[in-house]
Amino acid sequence: MNANALLQPLSMYAWGIGNALFLLVASAVISTVLALVLTFADIYGPRSLSRGIRVYSWLAQTTPPLILLFLVFYGFTSNGITLSPMNSALIAFIAFATAYNFEIFRASFDGVPKDQFEAARALGIPLSQTLTRIVFPQMLPIAIGPYVGRATVLLKETSLASAISVSEIMNVTGGQIYAGGNPLLLIGIAGGIYIVLNLGLIAIESRMSRRVATTHANAPVKG
Repeated sequence: MNANALLQPLSMYAWGIGNALFLLVASAVISTVLALVLTFADIYGPRSLSRGIRVYSWLAQTTPPLILLFLVFYGFTSNGITLSPMNSALIAFIAFATAYNFEIFRASFDGVPKDQFEAARALGIPLSQTLTRIVFPQMLPIAIGPYVGRATVLLKETSLASAISVSEIMNVTGGQIYAGGNPLLLIGIAGGIYIVLNLGLIAIESRMSRRVATTHANAPVKG
């Protein structure tokens, strides 16, 4: 195997990696915001809203990601709304990730001791300050592990976007194989890329966990 045989397909993956990372980051950021909104709407909103949120979460989690991709891509098109493959994939992954992040944040909220809320209420601390200064800092260490774990799954699920012609890692791999490339080499490269990207996410999770632990350890104890 000469160097050109390895370097040529590697250069073709740059665009695919960029698209995969765009899907991951954009889906993660937007779904995080939406999931936080749903979390507090579920907790503090009316019961009917809470039921609707839980039905959405259940449906999104039980629907295979590929079916959700097809529903968005072909569903909008059949109703006269034209979306690019990338936008369709982004909408589907946001809907999917929001449901999982909602469950993570909801469980993290439940992990905060209830006496924290009672103490804040007794001291007359406004709800907004209770959430930002008391609840969020305690939710964070609970949520980090599951959140990053879910992100690693989302990264691998971006490969499904190739089914609607998004030029991501597996789409590039398929194109290179179709053009006569070595299947084992190309699939090995794709697998190696996913491993490296996932190791990066795991490293981020480890660093965040250490930083949060250090912050809690250095926090002043009020007596």
